[in-house]
Amino acid sequence: MFGVIPGEPFTILAPHNSATKRAENLLQQPELVKKLLLDHVLLGSRIDLTNVTTDTSFKTLGGRTVHVRHIKDGKLKANDANIIQPKVVVPNGLLVVLDNYLFPEEQAVKKNATQGKLVDIATFTPNEDAKNQSNTTFVENVMEVLSFLKSGVRVFQHFLSRSNVSKLLQEGEEYTVFVPTDHAFQRWHPIDWGFYPFSVPEFTESIIINHFVKGRLKQDTIKDGQIVKTLGGREIVFKKTPNLSVNGAMVVKGDTPVSRGNIMFIGEVLFVSESVVSKLHQQHRDKETPPLLAFPWFGAQFLSHAFLALERDKRFTHITRFLNLADLAPHVSGTGYTFFVPTDTAFEELGLDKMPDNYLSTGDGLQILLNHFVKGRLYDKDLKDGIELTTLGNKTIGIRRTKDKVKVNDATIVESEVFVYNLGTMFYTDKVLFTNVNNLPPTSTETVITIKPTTANSFTTASEIEPVPDEIAEEAGSLPDVLFADGAATTDETSTIVKPTTQNATIK
Repeated sequence: MFGVIPGEPFTILAPHNSATKRAENLLQQPELVKKLLLDHVLLGSRIDLTNVTTDTSFKTLGGRTVHVRHIKDGKLKANDANIIQPKVVVPNGLLVVLDNYLFPEEQAVKKNATQGKLVDIATFTPNEDAKNQSNTTFVENVMEVLSFLKSGVRVFQHFLSRSNVSKLLQEGEEYTVFVPTDHAFQRWHPIDWGFYPFSVPEFTESIIINHFVKGRLKQDTIKDGQIVKTLGGREIVFKKTPNLSVNGAMVVKGDTPVSRGNIMFIGEVLFVSESVVSKLHQQHRDKETPPLLAFPWFGAQFLSHAFLALERDKRFTHITRFLNLADLAPHVSGTGYTFFVPTDTAFEELGLDKMPDNYLSTGDGLQILLNHFVKGRLYDKDLKDGIELTTLGNKTIGIRRTKDKVKVNDATIVESEVFVYNLGTMFYTDKVLFTNVNNLPPTSTETVITIKPTTANSFTTASEIEPVPDEIAEEAGSLPDVLFADGAATTDETSTIVKPTTQNATIK
């Protein structure tokens, strides 16, 4: 932000939510926003206004002068803005919370470039009622503070912005939130490929809720062994020796008080352990990210992973030998497919077990294979009775569902939801679709050419795999963590990464 050097002290004179919300139209103008922000930031010093006894002045990063003066009842003004909170401590800096912008007259009669409206910032000065508006929640205040940090808590901020925690807060109550650092979340992020627990939305929501407790807790008044309950009903236990910890997670830095509560930063994500992640992994195999493959088919990740998995299963010797010589990759490229896979018994029933490996590689034979693929990643719950699906061969599949079985045309599904990582799904069937002994294609006379997997280093690009969201996948250690700027990191970056385990219904 504005060329901030990690570790350099700063002061931000931050307009309160009630002021910034009224400037929504104005903030759509990037150049104006940049100037406005520069006029509210000081680099190189922390301006502590709690003990100011005389009027003082200083310059912002934008070169503008701020005059701080006393008014009645010992309150302070910065230019014409009232100072609501003179000192909010954040890592490496301070926030001074204002009820308005420092230079509102500069923004008067600015035309909104996108809506053609005139915006007069001078009219946005809030009255006393606005300063105490009940719809400014604790979560909004926390998000405002987190947004000022250059790095260190981006993952928690991302998840919090998408959570429903605000709905659990009661009007008039104060709260404390324990904010894990990016390093804490990074511990659970797989290296290159694997299972990331926070890719499961309902799990992430419960974790975020259980980082909030009712009441404004302060570190110096917390007692050793004190127990409090989270908004999600879980217990938090404090220990004060050798240092303050929350359920064993070290508390980083001091209190960061905000309106309606307090923020504490911690070095671990609460209520997440290897056993919890392992159980979650078993339930959500479809969220697991795959390793990149350059073989057997470059650019066809689902097809490649499905083929390699079926090749290891003795029930699928015929489908794999037919797939091996079929030119399917151009038709089943990338990811996001459902594959209805006939077992060996299904092929033997038609006498196809006696056909050469290239029997389904071209023409009508290739169409038979294509008619077992559907575009889109389907789950068992998606196979509702009476629905119809269009295959890649442009045939229509009819689903019939009863209490005991699911039929795909005349075939019965013998095994459901075999996840090929997060690339797609396979369902095993007892018949070959759209094929009987009377409509088999003629035997091909083409020469059989066996395709050998290559070990070339030309891997597919990440864009060919269903991506993990950027805010989750980014390496938290790629930027200095401002919360550990003094070197007192509490998270061991060499912690064991949870590795995927093997299960029959999961493709590896």
